[in-house]
Formats: sequence, structure tokens, C-alpha cells
Amino acid sequence: MKKSIYIVLLSGLFLTSCNDFLELNPQGQENSGNFMNTEENAIKAINGIYDILSQTEGRGPDGIWMSHHYDFFMASVASDDAVKGSTLPDMPELAAIEDYRAQVGNSIAQAFWIHGFWGVFRSNYAIKNLATSPISENLKNRLLGESHFLRAYHYIYLMRHFGGVPLFEQPVNPADFGKVQRASLHETFEFINADLQKAISLLPEKSAYPQSDLGRATKGAARAFLAKSLMYQIGVDNEGSHTWQEVFDLTSAIISSGEYSLVSNYATLFEHENKNSAESVFEIQAAEGTAGDPPGSVGNAYSLFQGNRVSNTNANAGWGFHNASQNLVNAFDPTDPRLSSTVYGIGFNGEILYGAQMKFDRNEQGSNYLNRKAALPSKPSLDKAANKNIIVFRYADVLLMHAEAAQRLGNDGVARQYLNMVRERARNSSYCKGYVSGSPDGYSMPVTTPNIPNITASGTALLEAIILERRLELAMEFNRLWDLIRTGKLVEVISKAKDTGRVGAGSKDEVRHEGIGSRITAHALTGKNNTVIPVLPIPLTEVESWGIQQNPNY
Repeated sequence: MKKSIYIVLLSGLFLTSCNDFLELNPQGQENSGNFMNTEENAIKAINGIYDILSQTEGRGPDGIWMSHHYDFFMASVASDDAVKGSTLPDMPELAAIEDYRAQVGNSIAQAFWIHGFWGVFRSNYAIKNLATSPISENLKNRLLGESHFLRAYHYIYLMRHFGGVPLFEQPVNPADFGKVQRASLHETFEFINADLQKAISLLPEKSAYPQSDLGRATKGAARAFLAKSLMYQIGVDNEGSHTWQEVFDLTSAIISSGEYSLVSNYATLFEHENKNSAESVFEIQAAEGTAGDPPGSVGNAYSLFQGNRVSNTNANAGWGFHNASQNLVNAFDPTDPRLSSTVYGIGFNGEILYGAQMKFDRNEQGSNYLNRKAALPSKPSLDKAANKNIIVFRYADVLLMHAEAAQRLGNDGVARQYLNMVRERARNSSYCKGYVSGSPDGYSMPVTTPNIPNITASGTALLEAIILERRLELAMEFNRLWDLIRTGKLVEVISKAKDTGRVGAGSKDEVRHEGIGSRITAHALTGKNNTVIPVLPIPLTEVESWGIQQNPNY
């Protein structure tokens, strides 16, 4: 039996980091008890945690190659927003996740587990050694705040995919193997919340960082992640006692800080030249580099993974995964300019991308549409290491969270105010960059005012409008599944979108997933009010070596 323990990364693991935060180039510095005794090394160690965020494939802690493991695999592909994409037999492990039939040994599930605990270990190493580091208190506190934030980030990542997981507050030694059991879902939530509260107390606001450090964790980011953690917990945690007032207070603090604002034009958000905008709460950084694969790469394969499989002159091609569903496209009003920033592809806007007509092959796509938010205007120097940040959290999300919290607290007026702020920005935005043929850099405005009126509804209708707005505004940004789970709509919505709604589908339509509802419930935890919480299989080595209870029916 293979005895690699993914939870534990021994103290001999090499940290990867660099001097420039935006160029996360591993330097091969070995950690030790006194490694963080200088400010330079302390910063390197924390940079090494950030470095993991962009490693969407590559060598794991035991040297085994990790499969691709993007957040959108579960959050989007397994929802009604998207389909697997590419050719039908390509990447069967992802097809199994979309169809809720992943089994023990699924390489993507293993990569989620490895990647998550890799981040936990590095965070714990930093937290433990910063405590006794002789560096300045101001820098020490900031780095501790970043470390607690990043540990929470990775535990959120683990919790969403596996439910409750083993919790570690410090690096684990070999003598501890098998002695730490799996925590409950409630305990995992509370561990995450405590880390984020600590981060809030220690981190500076976004404006306190110099330009070279933009992208680091901030007080606003920690508040935003805590608000979203609580929002999810309120919907699913049987043992939880948190309230919507807490969510409202956290989002109020972000809004009143003045640190963030909606950019005036939605279409500019997803262009690679507009990194770390005024709307950015947290995004995974990327830069130009000389290595295509992790751990040496400082870019990412995010755009390559989702790009058009058909090569076009001067256009970035790719592997064709994460295709927007027809169900998502139909959810938009056809006049909504945000749709042009969300999809491109067959039968849409003359099949234009960055001002040029593209060729597509429906046999190499899972739907008619590709993800416009991941598109690049041209080929990067290294196709697997593009210089395009991955936006994780935007201020628009904060405003919609605030609106939902207000509505659930009975304050429909405030809810409408913040919901309509997001809709007003959409109404006044242009089409995506290069929407018009022959104008690759242009932003053209709609000829008539888009049909995105202010919402005047109250009560349940208002809440439904907010949830729909979250889907439209944040489409393809890996939020959808968690909204469906926490609102108790997962099985109903997915069954309709991927199964019964596709009865009679032709050969060129999206694949039907017959009986998907029963598979969702078979591999799920039961949450608050019988909420269905689908989870992936825990790697067999972890179950056997640590005595961890496996997830349902794996």
C-alpha cells in the first residue's frame, strides 16, 4: 500500500518564493527553525503560500504530478452555468465530476486534496515561525494576517469539495500520523471563521500597500471571505448559530471603508491589462516568465484550458473546456451587454472575438459557447503560463451579498438600493472589447438602452431577483454551485438544467445527464433543513493511513 500522506508536508519541504510579489518565481530556499529570522526570508515564506494559488497543475508535495484542479470544476461545470467542454472523451475525470459519478482515485479529487493541504502546511509553517521571528512587529503582524487569510482560503477550498476535514494549527510531525481525525462541517466552518477574524485584526487595507504589493491579502478581502463563509454556513450548517446581521455588518464595513468601487464599465474587468482594479477584492496574480509548468511557472494555464480548440490567426487557442451552457445564456436578457463579456462562440455576435471572425468546431465543444472572461487577444509567449490574473472576489459580489443580507433582515429598501447599483452599472456598460468586426481594441456601446431596469419587487420576489443577479453578474466566476447549495435548490435546478430540460436533445445539443439528481444526493452530506451538500471522494491513502471516514457512497 502506498504510504504517501498528503495531509502532512514534512519540515524538509522546500519553500518557493521570490523577492517580487508579482513574480512568484521559486528560489529553492529550504525551511528551518531560523529561516524567517530576516524580513527578506519572512516575506519569501509568505510569497511561497501565494505561489500555490496559481499552481493549477504540477508536482505535488510527494513529487507526483497533480491534475488540473480549477475552482470552476465543481462551482461551474457541475452547476447549470457550464458544461465540461472539449471533445466528449476528453478528460474523463472532469466528465465524472460534472455527472456526479466521481469515484475514489479520481485524479482531480486527489489534486484538490493535495493542493489544499499543501497550502495549509505552508501557512502553518509561516504562522509557527513568525511567532518567534525578530523582525519588526508591523511587518510580522501583516505577514501573520496574510498567513491566517491564506490558511482560511485553503480550508474553504477543502471544505467546499470534501465537507469537514482534518484541522491543523501547526505543521504536523511524523509522530502525529493518524492521530488527527476529520472535523465536522461545523468545526471546519468555525476554524475558517476564526482565521479570517484574526486576519481582519492584523491586515492593512488595500490602500496601505504600495503598487508592487497589490494582490496581497487585505482587511477588506478577509471581511469579504468571512461574509461569504458565513453566508454559506447559514444555509448549510446544522449546528451553526450565525446570523445575516453578521454578514450585513461585514459587508457594511467593506462598503464604508471606501477602498473599493465598481469600475464604470463591466467589459473592462476581464481584460488582462486591467489587473487589480478598483473593483478587485482578491485575485490570483500572474506574470510573464520563462517556465511553462509549475513550480517554475509564474503565469497560469487558465486561458489555455478554456480557449477555442480551433486555431485562428493571431488568436489564442486552447483546450476547449468550461463551456457556458445554453441555460446560462438564456438566463440573460439578450440586450444585457454583460453577456458579450461572458460568452463568445458559435452563432453569437457573428462569431467575433477581438474584432475578428473566428472558426469553431462544434464537435470539439460541449456547447456553442466558450468563456469570454478567460479569453486573451493573442497568443502568450508561453501558452501554459499566460500573464492573466484570475479574479476570485469582486466588489460587485460584496454589494450583492449586502443586498441579500439586507433583504433577509427585512430591509427591502436597502436591498433594492445595492442590487440596483449593480444593475445600473450593467445598464451603462459597453459590449466586450473587440465586439465589432475590425475593431480589436474598441468598446462599442449598445445602440439602445439595455433592458435592465431597476428592481422594484419586495419580499420573496426581491430575494429571487438578487440570487438571479448573482448568477448573471458573476457568471463563469465559480460561484454558482455554492449559491444553489446554500439556498437548497441544487437538486431541483441541476436536474432540470442537465437532465429533464434536455430530453430529446439532438446530436449537436449539450449532453444529457440522465438521473443526475439521484447521483447528487447519493454522494452528499445532509445539511441544515435537509440541504444537499455534494462532496468528492477523499483519497484512499488518507482514509486508510489516517483512519478518516470516507464521504458517502464512495
